[in-house]
Amino acid sequence: MKILAGLLAVLSPAGCATTPLLERGQSAAALDAWQLMGRVSLTRGEQGWHASLNWQQQGEHFYLKISGPLGQGGFQLNGDDRGVVLVDADGKTFAAGDADVLLAQVTGWQLPVLGLRYWIRGLPAPAADEAQASEDDSGRLSHLVQSGWTINYNRYQMVGDFSLPDKLQLLRDDIAVRIVVDKWELGAVTARLP
Repeated sequence: MKILAGLLAVLSPAGCATTPLLERGQSAAALDAWQLMGRVSLTRGEQGWHASLNWQQQGEHFYLKISGPLGQGGFQLNGDDRGVVLVDADGKTFAAGDADVLLAQVTGWQLPVLGLRYWIRGLPAPAADEAQASEDDSGRLSHLVQSGWTINYNRYQMVGDFSLPDKLQLLRDDIAVRIVVDKWELGAVTARLP
């Protein structure tokens, strides 16, 4: 009888390791300081571009660096909800109130920076329009449709106590963006990315 009671205690929902999406979402939403390093590919029709991706987020402020192969090409994007500055590969500086619009105007890239800062953590963007979401068996986002983008979450990894995406795809019209996160770091950012 003691063995059966012990087995029931281990198998009871309280002993389950799966965290519901709401709890996980609250935890991931609480991350206001993080950094990731990875790779991004963007294709539009027959054209494609591959680059390294370095992103730092500290509260509302972000610093994003995209570098082409062998460090050629790319740009840096630095800002918050009030405004953004883009520095291109030639060192030219551009400023605007909206990161997504500025990025498209200067580079031709259509990358949803403002939504992506949430989507990259496996969360719907709170200030954006309604989201349609599907979860995997562990209660994590597997599919999200928001702001005209479809986001497919292909893989997660444990980073401390958080299950964070490390492979995702964003689709919109003829645009496909694939992101692979090689490394997540959580907590206050002490130095700007190289």
